[in-house]
Amino acid sequence: MGGTGARWRAWAARVAVVVGGATVAVVLLQLWSYAHVDNPALIERSVIVRTATSRCAAMRDSAAAAAVGTAASIPQRVGAINAQNDAVTDLVTAIRALGPKVIDADAPTERWIQDWERLVAARDAYARSLASGHPTPMHLPTVEGTPLLDRLNDVGISCRVPLALLAP
Repeated sequence: MGGTGARWRAWAARVAVVVGGATVAVVLLQLWSYAHVDNPALIERSVIVRTATSRCAAMRDSAAAAAVGTAASIPQRVGAINAQNDAVTDLVTAIRALGPKVIDADAPTERWIQDWERLVAARDAYARSLASGHPTPMHLPTVEGTPLLDRLNDVGISCRVPLALLAP
């Protein structure tokens, strides 16, 4: 009987080692796959982050430099809005220049670019209404239930919408 108990313990120890090793392997594989999956809410690719951060700084500077007060003449205000929109368009163009392969590899990038284009469209509509003599308030859309401003600011990079673009 003593030999059977020893064999049973040896067999149980081997099974425990195999099960433990398999558990560790599964956990490590899960961690590895998690570390290499694109977060659909954040822009993470370094080339996109670097380009966006650099071009955003230039856009902020241009937007601030072009800003005029609400007491400025209509042509001055429309000109300022157009100059600021051009700065945003330069940002979008720089990101798009990275190519579709790079953009598609980081889930929220295309959506983020489209959101900047939506901002430009809303500002352009406001500028046209201002130029026509029948100004209507600038309206920022809600996309998929989320305000445009939140979508633009919440992608994990330092490129918040400058206040100068929100009060033309």
